[in-house]
Amino acid sequence: MERLIKLAEKIENKKLREKVIEILKEPTISNSEIIYPISKLEKVPAWVSGHHNYEGGLIDHIESVTNISLMLSENFEKMYKIKINKDYLIAGALLHDIMKVFILKKEGRVWNFSGTLLDHAFFSAAELYARNFPEEVIHIVASHGGDLGAAGANPRTLEALIVFYADMIDAGIESQINSINTEDLLSFLIKKQ
Repeated sequence: MERLIKLAEKIENKKLREKVIEILKEPTISNSEIIYPISKLEKVPAWVSGHHNYEGGLIDHIESVTNISLMLSENFEKMYKIKINKDYLIAGALLHDIMKVFILKKEGRVWNFSGTLLDHAFFSAAELYARNFPEEVIHIVASHGGDLGAAGANPRTLEALIVFYADMIDAGIESQINSINTEDLLSFLIKKQ
């Protein structure tokens, strides 16, 4: 958690920085009609049977997506002489998966889905809307999965595009690393027999 707070502290806008830190420290559901048990952010995997599928994987994924987003933004600002709103970028990257704490739950020794009806991107964006986050940050979170058949899901700002690609890069690379390590281990064990 400290790693995420440290990244959030890079947000220059005090009000936005405080809102981001508040939801990172204490994710809640503002809508009293929606009730799901919460899992500890520090324990949640990023996904079940997917990328960062281990306890604490979500924090690693969020940190990596934020760092990749910042690196990409610095490169694009330098190369193309453009200005990227780093406050929105950091806030969106840090919060893009925040509501997974309600979507994923541990049953015994296994992580599973809790049965929420809302997709994590929509759920996260809805919570940010309820907390009066800037529209640009809500858009980053809502569109981080790309176009899933809904016109509103397309990233429409530079910041949203950067977080979308950073998310894809991190999930893809981590999945590849883990599949390579698993295959190498299996190959090694088979040769030893």
